[in-house]
Amino acid sequence: MSAALEMEDVEVVKQSHSSEQVKSSMSKATWFLAIFQVALVILMGVCARGPEGHTEPGTVTQAYNMFIGVEIMMFIGFGYLMTFLKLYGMGAVGFTMVATAMALQFAVFTEAFWYQVWYNHYTYVTFSMYTLLGALYTVSAVLITFGALIGKISPVQLLMITVIELFCHSFNYKVLMEGVMEFQDMGGTYIDHMFGAYFGLAISYVLGKPKKSAEGGHTADTFGFLGCLFLWIYWPSFVAGAATADSDEQARALVNTILSLSGSTVATFFMSSILEHGRRFRPVDIQNATLAGGVAIGSIANLKIGPFDAVVTGITAGIVSTYGFSRIQPWLEENFGLHDTCGVHNLHAIPAIIGAVASVIVQGYKGMQDDTSPTQWWRQLVAMIICLAYSIVTGLITGFIVKMLDPANPDEIEEFRDDAWWEVAEDFGNDTNTVDENEEFEKDLELE
Repeated sequence: MSAALEMEDVEVVKQSHSSEQVKSSMSKATWFLAIFQVALVILMGVCARGPEGHTEPGTVTQAYNMFIGVEIMMFIGFGYLMTFLKLYGMGAVGFTMVATAMALQFAVFTEAFWYQVWYNHYTYVTFSMYTLLGALYTVSAVLITFGALIGKISPVQLLMITVIELFCHSFNYKVLMEGVMEFQDMGGTYIDHMFGAYFGLAISYVLGKPKKSAEGGHTADTFGFLGCLFLWIYWPSFVAGAATADSDEQARALVNTILSLSGSTVATFFMSSILEHGRRFRPVDIQNATLAGGVAIGSIANLKIGPFDAVVTGITAGIVSTYGFSRIQPWLEENFGLHDTCGVHNLHAIPAIIGAVASVIVQGYKGMQDDTSPTQWWRQLVAMIICLAYSIVTGLITGFIVKMLDPANPDEIEEFRDDAWWEVAEDFGNDTNTVDENEEFEKDLELE
């Protein structure tokens, strides 16, 4: 009897510590959000202005249509793609929502700041449909990073990562990639997918492996498919949105993206069955690797390539991405301790490298057809190396910063569970509890 009471006392003390740490971390997140939004309001009052005149590549309506497509990708596509975590659905959708809303405002300033620094020309920051669309592209890098860390970081850590990454991403994009290298990457293969993935993986490496494994489930996987389908349908908006409206370049980007996605989807279904011992399809492959074609095609979609090039790029990305989920990811975790919750290395990082190599090849033998410099191919190659190195280094530094400012104790805060950060309904995790209770009941019967 006394032993049972001691166990109950230990559990109460543990829950008390957990509650205090959660309250402290949540308090940091709450005030961080409030102070950051006030700072943005001041910036908008002093440094920003609305659209004046019409100097952009399309009409406002055309820009808004593209913006809606990319916005759906961010809020619904990325959010629901990460709901494969059985007990972290609110975190997947909710934290995606707040990070997107926060980053959408700030990214306009970070991109304008580094652009003005590079060209040494300072003026008001303009908020228009096209600058907001550009900000959404930047948001995608943040959400890709979140995919590598989801369930393992606190809300305030996510907010800190978002702010730091926006500064780092915009410097990479406006100064290193566009300013120094003068590279071409309409669909964000380098600047969004490659940067966001390796930035997040570097942070994950610093934070270390979680104490427990993420829990999935059939219903959760179904919601994950919903996010996959929204991303699949609207991905052409992401790749072609920045092109001049109704131009030949935009038409090529739309068609080539659809073809590449189709190729990666067929290849993923094939490879998923081949690599699974029972010859069945694995949900994790179909939810993610089917999208790899959209990642890889981004750097060449607007160029004068044919359907053959687009489909082959998609097929290659789908095959390698599926192999990554099946073989490479477990190997990296076992040998290097690199935990990747959503497998962003397989969906975003590796396909981005494939896309970067494709851009080197295409610019090398077809570059003149697109009126680009004969040296553009090596610019694409060097840009890939710089982007890789910069994203990993800045990610490692960011990982140490967030680990120091909000150190989490996984013994007190259970990972991959909504109830640490959200008020949850009574049915939260009931099926899991029921299984545990049944197992205990069966053990009692065996003892009797």
